[in-house]
Amino acid sequence: MRKVLIADDDFISLEVLKAMLTNFDIELLTAMNGQEALEQAEQRPELIFLDYEMPDMSGAEVCRQLRQSEKHKKTPIIAITSHQSASEMSACREAGMDATLHKPVSPEALSELMSEYLQ
Repeated sequence: MRKVLIADDDFISLEVLKAMLTNFDIELLTAMNGQEALEQAEQRPELIFLDYEMPDMSGAEVCRQLRQSEKHKKTPIIAITSHQSASEMSACREAGMDATLHKPVSPEALSELMSEYLQ
């Protein structure tokens, strides 16, 4: 079974995403902060969703650390953000994120990304 990791410090956002992903045949890994995301990533998920704003480190910082590891160089990493500022989008791209998902997350946008990155 394919693994997908979601890291979001907002419990409600995390639960909403989990509910949206129940229709997919995946094993879901979750994290509530950047450090937990790094630990869960050791299970080698095939797709990672990172909230941009987390208390201990940003999603971009987590992505940057993951990209330094050989096992995550090609893992698709998607930013989840409620902001759309140019500086935040730039930080996501520079960290090596593959795409951005905006909050509130639409089921259609999530499905598109799942199809695109978990072919």
